[in-house]
Order: sequence, then C-alpha cells, then structure tokens
Amino acid sequence: MADDAQGQSTESADGAGTTASAVAEKSLPTAIVERGGSGRGLSTRMWLATAACLVVAIGLVIWNQKPAGPTIRIRFEQGHGLRPGNSLQHRGIEVGQVSTVELNDDGSGVVVEVMLDPQAKSLAREGSQFWIVRPQVSLARITGLDTVVGARYIEVQPGPDSGPFRAEFDGRETPLSLADADSAEISIRFHDGHGLTIGDQVRHRGIVVGEVTAVDLNAELTGVLVRVRLSTSAQSLARQGTQFWIERPTVSVTEIRGLDTLVGGRFIAVQPAPEGTGPLFEFDGLDVPPPGEMPEGGLEIVLEARQRGGLGRGVPVLYRGFRVGHVSSVSLASDAATVEARAWIDAPYRHLIRENTKFWMDGGVDVKVGLQGLELSADSLASILIGGVSLATPPEAGPPASSGRRFSCEAEPEDEWLEWTPQLPVGNAVSGIEPPLPVRVSLEWAERSFGFRRQRSRSGWALLLSDGRLVGLSGLLTPVDEALDGVTTLACEGTSIKLAPEIVKITGALAVVSGQKIPASASQRCQPGRLRRAAVPEDVVVVTPGLAGEFGIAASRFTSEDGQWLIAPEVPLTASHNGAPVVSRKTGHVLGFVSVSSSGNRVVPVPDSSNSN
Repeated sequence: MADDAQGQSTESADGAGTTASAVAEKSLPTAIVERGGSGRGLSTRMWLATAACLVVAIGLVIWNQKPAGPTIRIRFEQGHGLRPGNSLQHRGIEVGQVSTVELNDDGSGVVVEVMLDPQAKSLAREGSQFWIVRPQVSLARITGLDTVVGARYIEVQPGPDSGPFRAEFDGRETPLSLADADSAEISIRFHDGHGLTIGDQVRHRGIVVGEVTAVDLNAELTGVLVRVRLSTSAQSLARQGTQFWIERPTVSVTEIRGLDTLVGGRFIAVQPAPEGTGPLFEFDGLDVPPPGEMPEGGLEIVLEARQRGGLGRGVPVLYRGFRVGHVSSVSLASDAATVEARAWIDAPYRHLIRENTKFWMDGGVDVKVGLQGLELSADSLASILIGGVSLATPPEAGPPASSGRRFSCEAEPEDEWLEWTPQLPVGNAVSGIEPPLPVRVSLEWAERSFGFRRQRSRSGWALLLSDGRLVGLSGLLTPVDEALDGVTTLACEGTSIKLAPEIVKITGALAVVSGQKIPASASQRCQPGRLRRAAVPEDVVVVTPGLAGEFGIAASRFTSEDGQWLIAPEVPLTASHNGAPVVSRKTGHVLGFVSVSSSGNRVVPVPDSSNSN
C-alpha cells in the first residue's frame, strides 16, 4: 500500500513537473540563430561610414594646418554689422577672412583683424584702401545691394606695387568709385559746401574724372576744405590755372543750369588750365561757374560804355535779333571812368565784326508820345528781362576786327545803323580751308581818240595757278583790238607782259595766260585741282584781299542765265570786286569770277576741267 501510494505520489509529481515544463516552454520566446547574408552587408556599411568620417576628420586637420597669409588690422569709425567669418574681397574674389571685430581702446571706433590668403599678401602694402560694403542709396549712386540678402564684406583697392609693407590701415567710410591705384590727391577750398558729400563725383565734359574723399570745415571755420582724388587719366588737371566749382541748380534771367543735380546729386565741375603750366595740388574753388569755354576760332572784343545798363554776364550779343555771341564779363575800367564788358563772338559770325561796326545796348521799353499817340517798342521779351548788346556793320564794311579790339557801346542806335544791309559771310568761311589769294592785274594800252593818243587801263583781279598760268576774266587778260600798234600790256605783281594771241587762250568769258614767269608767294598760287564747275549756284565767298576781306553771297541771291549766275541788284558789289574769285563755302573750290558791269553783275563759272587745261 505504502509502495503504491508512494508510486502514485511520484507519478503525480512527475506529471506535475511535465505539465509545468510544458507551460514554461509555451510562454518563453525562443531565439533561433541562422547563418545568412544580411548581417554581413550591415557590417560592411558601418565600416564604410566610419572610414568616411575618418577621411573628413583628416581633411579638416589638414585644412586647418594650411599656410596662412599675414594678418592686418583695419580701423573703421563704424562696424556696420561686420562679423568674424565675413570675407575680404577684391574684384569679386575672396582674398581674406575677418578673424576679429572689436572696439578700440577708447571706444571711438572699431578695429577689424583680417587674415589674408597667402596669394593676397601683396595687399598689405602702403596705399591700399579698405571699406565695408553695405547697402547705400543716395542721389549720386546706389551701392552694396548684394549685401541686402548676403553678408557684409570688406572691399579693398590695392596700393601701388612699389609701396612698402604695412599691417595697420585706416578704413574708408564710403566706397571708392575709381579703380585706379595710381591717382592724384588734391585739396580745394570753397566758401560754401552746397551740400557736397564724400563720394560725390568730379566731372569734366560729362565724364567722371575723380571723387570727393573728404569734406571738412577749415581751421578758421570760414570755409570748406574738400579733398579730391583724381583718376590716373585726369592727373594732368592738377596744374596751375585749373578751375573748380560745385555744380548745383542755378536759375536766373540769363541762364538755367545744373538741373541734373536735382536728381543726380551735386558734383564738382572742372575747367582745365592751358597746357604747359606747372603742377599744383591746392586750389581755391569758384563760387560761381566761370564763363563758358570759348570755342576755337571765335573773336573776343571789349565794349566800353558810360553806364552798365543792359550789360551783364551771359547776356547775348545780337545781330538783326539773332544771337551771335555773349558777354563773358563786366567790370569797371581800371580808372573807373567807364564800364568794360568783354564779349565773345562765335566763330561762324566773327566776319560780321569789322573795324567800323557799331554796338549799342538793348533792354527796357522805349515809349514815345506824339501827335499820333503812344508808341511802344521793344526788341523782344528777352531784351526787356535780361538786356543785351546789338551790333550793325555798314555796307562799306571795313577790315575784319582783330581780337582785343575796343568798341564804344552806345545807349541806343542811330536810325542809320538800323538800315545798314551789308553782304557778309556767315559761318566757317570756305569750310575752314584757307581761300586762294588772287593777284591784282592791270590791262594797259594806248588808243587814238579824236586824233589824240590816249593811254587807257582796266584793273581787276585774277588767279595765279601753281603751274604758272594766270586765270581770270577775258576782259582783263586779252589784247584790246583798238590798241595802237597792236600792243596791250598786262601788269601783274611788278611784271609787265606783252599780250599776244599765242599766250592767251579764251574760253567763253574767261581767259588763261600761259608761259609767263610771274613772281608770287606760295600763298598766292592756287592748285589747278581747286577749280570746279558748279551745276547750280551755291553759297559762296568773294575773296578780295586788302579790301573787304571775304564777301559772302547766298545761293538764293543768284539767278542762272546762259550758263552764268546773275547777282541780285541789292548785293552791293562795286568795281573793286571785278575779277575776284568766287569760292564755294561748302568745299573751298573756286567756282568762278565776279564780273561787274553796267548791264548787271554776275559770276562767270570756271569751264569744265577738260577745257581749262
């Protein structure tokens, strides 16, 4: 019994153990390890990532160990948001990096340390200039817009290649607008700055030739001292006699100028001195612009008046109400007895001014009261507002006036002056080419009249060609049929020539004398190529040396008839113009010769080139 009970107990115990073991096996997870390829790939990727990190670390170490250029210190008044890590750039290339930005010892400025790249070490030399690039907008210019979305940076303008090494610099507050390293620095003293600021331009003929680098009061606080940097091409402006002024809006009754500075900002204008003067680097600026530059070829005269009246700087000089010049300056004479005005006559109109030209003042309103009522007269609204000077030249025009000639300027004109209508050339006479100089000829012969022997002569002008031929009107160069013994003598330049048919060739109303040696200067000899036949009348100049000089006739004063040009009767030609060559104002060619006669004055054109040889 006992054994059975024990066996049953044992059996029961074994059954319970088996049951517990089964339950345990069902409730605990079992790990199963199998050999496969996925574990090997993960291990490989981990090694690759580790190797890449190692390469990057080695690269950073090597980068930090690369050689560096010199370190420079730049002092600025303001930091303008500059930070360590910002770049130093030249021509858009990074050439250094900001390492520190600190206040200086007294807190009055900022000191920036910059480490230059090795290839940029040449920037650390005397003359290099640095500034912080940041957004700047003014009337004169807009700069630094790239820093609106990007970081600030320092820009540099290298100094001269020959400059010594330097490690400390004073930075600029404004950027340089000129890229020239080789420039000239000058100082200009002005009474007033007129709003001029650093960075404003210096211009000549509309071209930027410099910039303002500093504007300060002088030591006495009585004026303004302006420092200017001139570009390399404009360094020659720094010489004695050069004039500077601040261009600004100016409106007066005589001129309106500088309106572009309302939107473009002030600038300094310059008028260069004549060449050959010595260098100068300190100047006294002008408060007002100087008289306009006098173009080449004009005429400067002096007008003397008892009262200033309508005389003023900039007022016009008028001929028949047309502007031909202007008054450049007005002042009292040295003895204060009269008023002196210097007047400039433009080159195209200088031929209007003769030794006997008359001048008078314009301006105001002339009021006359008579039996016919009230008479009111004025040249123009402009003459009422600003005055002016008018001129008139008599029909018998005298010799051309020379520069510096003094004329009396009357308060009002005489009635006779207003009626004068001389024929004078206007414009650059003969296209700027020296006109040919004719020679004076005299045809002499003897004839019998009422049984008496009588000496006759006929004078005029002819043209001596460089090949020795003499060309002119046939009435001045051909033998006279009525001459006694058939002898006709031609006197020219001190030479007497016995005219014979074999040396004279007649072509229409012109004649050519050949084979004679006539002494004359080179200026009195005309090249045959300068003779040209014109198909239609042109604007011409009649050349009569020693008389009225150059006498102009417009093409509208001619009428073509039988191959010749009839001259309008109102053109005041006299016998002194007979035979004078007529020169084209457009090309400078000789087109013909003036023929003065009782039947009417005319121009006899030169023949075709095929017939003039």
